[in-house]
Amino acid sequence: MSDFKLKDKVMHFRDGLSFISEEKEMNGMSYFIVEVINGGEKVYVPKDRADAIIRPLFDKENLNELIKFMKPIRPDYFNNTKQRRDVFKKKLGSGDIHDLAYLTMQLYYFKHPDEVDTPVKFGPADVDMLKYAARTMFDELALSLEKDREEVEEYIYQLIKQ
Repeated sequence: MSDFKLKDKVMHFRDGLSFISEEKEMNGMSYFIVEVINGGEKVYVPKDRADAIIRPLFDKENLNELIKFMKPIRPDYFNNTKQRRDVFKKKLGSGDIHDLAYLTMQLYYFKHPDEVDTPVKFGPADVDMLKYAARTMFDELALSLEKDREEVEEYIYQLIKQ
C-alpha cells in the first residue's frame, strides 16, 4: 500500500490529475478526499483501497525508462471495432503511465500516417479516447517536469524519434 498523505498530487484512474485535500472518517471507514485539478470535483477514496484508485504522479527520474518503453511501440491494427475499443478503454481506465503512453503513440501514428507503412484508421470515438489519454499523460508529465504541456509534448516526441 502506498503512503499517501495530504497535499500529495496523484493520478486518479478515472478522473486524472488530482491532489489529496483532506482525510475523513465516515461510517467507520477512513477516506482520502481527492480533488480533481482540472474540474474541482471531489472524490472519496477509501484509504484501504487507495492503490486501486489512485497512484503517485510520474517521477521525472523515470523519464528515460518511459522513453525506452515508448520508442518500440508501433501502431496496432484492430479490424474489430469492439475489440479495439475494449483494449483502449481498459488501458485508459488503468491510469498506468505505460498504458497512457501506448495510447498516446497510437494517436501519434494516426496523426502522422507518413511515418508508418499502413496508416491506422480510427473512428471519432477512438480518436477522442486517444486524445484524452495523450492529454492526461502530457499534463502529468508537465506537472512532474514543471514545464508547459506543449513544451513537454514536443520534447517527448523529439526523444522518441532519436
